Amino acid sequence: MRKSLFIISFLFAAILVPSAQAQTLTFSGIDVIGQGALSFTPGVGNVLGIGAGSGANGALIANLFNTVGLCSGNCSITSGYLTLTTGKESSGFSGGGVFSYTFGSGGTIDIYGEIPSLSISSPTLLFSASFLSGTTFSGAGAVGSLLGQLNLGSISLDPALGTYSYAAGGNDELSFSVSSSCGTGGVCTGAINQSATRLEIVPEPSSLVLFGIGLLGLTGATRRKLRA
Repeated sequence: MRKSLFIISFLFAAILVPSAQAQTLTFSGIDVIGQGALSFTPGVGNVLGIGAGSGANGALIANLFNTVGLCSGNCSITSGYLTLTTGKESSGFSGGGVFSYTFGSGGTIDIYGEIPSLSISSPTLLFSASFLSGTTFSGAGAVGSLLGQLNLGSISLDPALGTYSYAAGGNDELSFSVSSSCGTGGVCTGAINQSATRLEIVPEPSSLVLFGIGLLGLTGATRRKLRA
C-alpha cells in the first residue's frame, strides 16, 4: 500500500509542475506610425485618454504573440485597436520641455479586433482591464511614453484565447509623438507611434481535470488489488 501511494504522489508532482510555469500573451502593434490619438490636459484629478484619431479608432494592435501555442505563437489581428483612460492625475511636473505625470488607480484599457484563425470573425472585445495606481506618462521634447501596471484581478479575455491565472501584466510600450505644449504644462496631444500590452500568465489546462479523474481510477484499482 505504501508503494502505491508513493507512485500516485510522484505522478501528481510530474504533471502539476510544468503547468505552473509562467508564459506570455502580448498584444502588439508593429511598426505603428501615427495611428490613434492621445488627449491629456494636465491637472490634479484629470485623466489621460487614447482614442480615435489619425484615421483610426485607437492605437494599432496587429498581432497577438504568445508562448501557449495559439496560431503557432503569432495570431494576426485584423481591424485591431487599443483605447484607454487612466485613473485621475495625482501629481506631475513640466518645464524646459520635460514632463512627468502620475495617475491613481482606475480607468480602463480595452483591445478590440478580429482573429479569424481563432474563429473570431467580427469586431470583438479581446481584452479588458483597469490600472493600479502609479501609472506614469512622461517624456521630453516631442516624444512621450506611458507606463501602466494592470490590475490583475480586473483582466478579462475573450474565451477563445484560453483560460489563465495572471502572474503580472503591464501596458509598458506605448510611445507618442506629442505636442510641444506638453513640455511646458499645456495640453498634450499627439499620435501613437508604438503600442503593446504584455501579460504573464499561468495556463489552467483542462488536462488537470482529466488527470484528477485518472487519479481517481488509479486509486480505485489499487484498492481492488489490496482487497484481492
